[in-house]
Amino acid sequence: MKGERCSLCGQRAGERRCPALDRPLCSACCGKERGRSIRCLPSCRFLVEAEARWRERRSRELAEAWAAWERAEPQLPWNYIEALARILADLLHRHFATDAEVERALHDLAQALSPIIVISAAPSPLGRLLSAGLVRLVQEGKVNREELRAAARALARWLASWRLPEDDRRFVRALLGTFPPLSEPSGLILRP
Repeated sequence: MKGERCSLCGQRAGERRCPALDRPLCSACCGKERGRSIRCLPSCRFLVEAEARWRERRSRELAEAWAAWERAEPQLPWNYIEALARILADLLHRHFATDAEVERALHDLAQALSPIIVISAAPSPLGRLLSAGLVRLVQEGKVNREELRAAARALARWLASWRLPEDDRRFVRALLGTFPPLSEPSGLILRP
């Protein structure tokens, strides 16, 4: 690979071999096109390292933003919002999603918890996963329906304002960086 040029820009040295393209890339093109025009392999060390850095940075941003949000709206059901964030993180460690898909899943959950049945579009796959265990807990009387619904609606509203067009996984990365994967698979447990 020594002396080879980047196969994308052709200008800089291709100092790394892309496992997905099996061609040399410069670090700039790798970072710019990772996950966009290049379908990276999950085992790619450059992807893994970059994702870890993104998660750490987004986690710090989320902590600051939520502290400000909590000061601005202390009346919200924060124990439910935090529990819902943990449950979402657990799902996101197992299922790839964008911020828009998470927002939709939160709307789906709020709809599933609504006392009024409205026939609308089918829930998203992530929405079905999120709703399945939580609706059951509500039906069993273990979770307050209105508090959980208020938390889902508030989190969806906040997420809509925090999303970035240039990073369609800002919130997802923040949650994944904030809540590491659970060591043992478990059922959904909500402890407000």
